[in-house]
Amino acid sequence: MTTRRTRGRFEAFWAIALLALMAATFRLWLPAGWTGAGDYPAVPMFDLANVGLAQQATGLISTVITGVIVIACWVIVGLGRARWAWPIIAASLAISVVLDQHRLQPWVYQSFLYAVLFTLAPRNESGQASEPAFRLIRLLTISVYVFSAVGKFDFQFLHTVGQDFLRAPLQWVGVDVSTWPVRTRLFAAASFPAFELCVAFALCWSRTRMLGVWMATAMHLGLLTVLSPLGLGHSPGVMVWNVVMAIQAWWLFAGPALEPDRDAESGPRPVGWLASWLAWATVAVALLMPVFERSGYWDHWLAWALYSPHSSRVSLQVHESALERLPAAWQVAVGADEDADRWHDLRLGSLSLAIRGVPAVPQARYQWALANQLIQQSGIENQVRGKVQSASDRWTGERDEQWWTRPDEFQAAGEAYWFVP
Repeated sequence: MTTRRTRGRFEAFWAIALLALMAATFRLWLPAGWTGAGDYPAVPMFDLANVGLAQQATGLISTVITGVIVIACWVIVGLGRARWAWPIIAASLAISVVLDQHRLQPWVYQSFLYAVLFTLAPRNESGQASEPAFRLIRLLTISVYVFSAVGKFDFQFLHTVGQDFLRAPLQWVGVDVSTWPVRTRLFAAASFPAFELCVAFALCWSRTRMLGVWMATAMHLGLLTVLSPLGLGHSPGVMVWNVVMAIQAWWLFAGPALEPDRDAESGPRPVGWLASWLAWATVAVALLMPVFERSGYWDHWLAWALYSPHSSRVSLQVHESALERLPAAWQVAVGADEDADRWHDLRLGSLSLAIRGVPAVPQARYQWALANQLIQQSGIENQVRGKVQSASDRWTGERDEQWWTRPDEFQAAGEAYWFVP
């Protein structure tokens, strides 16, 4: 086990994991014309026309960058040349997200952080990264479980997604949780984040680390079962990421620390103070900024708010008279007129899953920009209405809401965001 769990092979494992995750979410990375996702607009961080990039040029650059990431991953796996491949991957992932915020999936952010740390890590003559880089990666991994768990001790999770997590497996054995007292169901839902927090604590100390590895494995296998087509039917990318995280727990935490490969000829070269400072600064940002998620200064997914419905959002409704102007592919996301007022919900999450096969970014900034492009693309500016909602209160589940019914009110709502085109 020790000889196989080497540092170089972990880097190769993560390169393979990145390829697998990109394959599972291929509609995010390949040209829209190849995947049939042409009706779903890309949402860049800013108006790319301001730097002279037309839409066609942006699509070409995006395709080239995807190819660069794939080649760099195969260089790491096949040739073991990680020294220069990881900075290329880090830069390529960052550019990809700038071109389309939909790519800012949690595992993309995680891969970017790893790529930065591998770039800054001192290496020996054979190119093997040093142990301190992996200590930082272990710290990041533990933080994922901590922030993910803390984000679920929340009114919205306990009353919605937590109940779904509880209901899905128990209904297979004929147990109807709806008959349970409300307090019992809430405590049962709270057991999910409580278990995840115990995983994080167990991974922190050497005496309990193997217990933490087994607990993490059980948690991810349980999520795979609940989120599978037999359960809640989540997207393939979510399933693959849970597999990757389960394997990573064994690779990073089981047994002794990762050893250098046997062909390493010397110890790591001294690292400059700047590279060391940047590595610690990267980790410090990743550990500190999630604290500001609820106040809107950090993205929910970047704060590891996973399966947690407290996120900010945009609700969009289209008038009945404008439905025929929507592309046929969008009709799957149009809700029924349940209150007979001739207004229909256009569910952005359902639209994302149907066309791109991944969940929509749970962020009001992204969803506002997406709604803006959908409205402009369809020419229905005067036939839509909706609201922008803040992240919910942890204890009451209440949100601040900003309703809009006119184009100027909608545009005014978007002025609060920094990174929108």
